[in-house]
Amino acid sequence: MEIWTTPHGFLKAAVVNNATSTPSEGGSEVTFSSGKNKYVGIINAQNEVARVQTWIDNPVLGDTEVVFTYSDYKDFGGVRFPSRIQRVQGEHPVLELTVSAVTANPAVNITAPAEANAAPAPVAVTVEKLANGVYFLKGGTHHSVAIDQKDHIVVVEGPQNEARSSAVIAKVKETIPNKPIKYLVNTHVHFDHSGGVRTFVDEGATIVTHQDNKPYYQKAWDAPHTINPDKLAQSKKTATFETFGDKHVLTDGSRTIEIYKIAGGGHNDAFAMVYLPKEKILIEGDAYTPLAANAPPPAAANPFAVNLDENITRLKLDVKQIAPLHGPGVATMADLKAFITPRNTN
Repeated sequence: MEIWTTPHGFLKAAVVNNATSTPSEGGSEVTFSSGKNKYVGIINAQNEVARVQTWIDNPVLGDTEVVFTYSDYKDFGGVRFPSRIQRVQGEHPVLELTVSAVTANPAVNITAPAEANAAPAPVAVTVEKLANGVYFLKGGTHHSVAIDQKDHIVVVEGPQNEARSSAVIAKVKETIPNKPIKYLVNTHVHFDHSGGVRTFVDEGATIVTHQDNKPYYQKAWDAPHTINPDKLAQSKKTATFETFGDKHVLTDGSRTIEIYKIAGGGHNDAFAMVYLPKEKILIEGDAYTPLAANAPPPAAANPFAVNLDENITRLKLDVKQIAPLHGPGVATMADLKAFITPRNTN
């Protein structure tokens, strides 16, 4: 996609893929498809590629429109090339370039890494017991937590994508058999923390998230998922939400799960953490990522981690363990305090 949406790449791909051309205002519209991927380009009256539109799959947004606009073509030593390039993805501007120099056909030596053609590694999920009925589901760069309630299961976080969340769901069912996953607690909408939430909707879980996130998810999930139909696109189940403002409590009458908005956090406006008062466990993602063993402390205090510590103090939470949704493993409040204490560089 990155190659075929460049002006020269689009024209070459159009020829290879038997594109059709129809008159357009001041030029022509050129369209072709490759598998499920469609490309639409606008050629202006000067025979310049002025615009290229395509769609890519995104685990949250589904079929996501990507639009490149090329303008202010100039002659760079005999090569006509746009001096301004803009990219809009999912209706949001993500790139703007001003081109000051162009070299035609420079010598390059690019070797594709061996892993480029390797099959994706299977998603691995390991289980670490944090307390009776509380399990840390680790794997790769993103983690989840499963909490065993009397007649159901609560999972905190459905990250990355369907493959990851499907593996988490399978491991949860293996670890806590014969109970449904009733709730999925979502900390925030960033794609790496919400890419697998749709998988939990298909599983039948109610999505517990901050009230500001619900309209976003509803709008995003209304989009078609035709390029890579996921389980929810196939089952067409309707999402059920349980939202909150500053605090929300889930309980089975024995174990209480407290969910708090992280106030004043600069990472996200609708940002949540989860606290288990009986077990004194805090579950959080992106506010604090513990360091690997023997890693030196940061030279400056991380503002998100400082803010997390301030929220713990404000809410008077008695935290013994921190289960971070990133990082090497479980941490303590002492680890957090060391992390937000700047290193003495004198």
